[in-house]
Amino acid sequence: MHTISQSAVWIKAPLTDVGVVIVTSAELPEYFIDTLQLAIKDWDQVAYLVVKQSHEFMLDWLRAGSEASESNPSSLCHASQLLRSVSKGCYLLDVEVSPLPSLTWLGSVCGHTLRFVKLGKVELTDAAMDKQVEEILSVARDLAKSVLQERYSA
Repeated sequence: MHTISQSAVWIKAPLTDVGVVIVTSAELPEYFIDTLQLAIKDWDQVAYLVVKQSHEFMLDWLRAGSEASESNPSSLCHASQLLRSVSKGCYLLDVEVSPLPSLTWLGSVCGHTLRFVKLGKVELTDAAMDKQVEEILSVARDLAKSVLQERYSA
């Protein structure tokens, strides 16, 4: 785990070849986060960011944007510090449980394309969470495949 700010943490930091960054809330059950982390452990094209304080994280970005000028760029916010190491061709995969998405704004920070997966209520059985992790992995596979096709077909 690589802490960048009090609001967010890289569970799996992006490598050079990353094509997808999975973004979840830290409010998800620990089993869910651990299972997802384990599933992508050896997958170089996928990184994993957990947002611990989504409201504060967004306010930091908004504050930096309102204070931005040519001499004081908005890259001073925590979100841009986290995402500037991720290539522009990378997808952010926002995984939400809440009826109101709280992390979709992350696509605007550095101009990344964002895809949204709404899981609905996370059931607390291991089997149900395993099924939801598989749903996320399926979307991540499709996005990673798309990125690889774009990079290597020309």
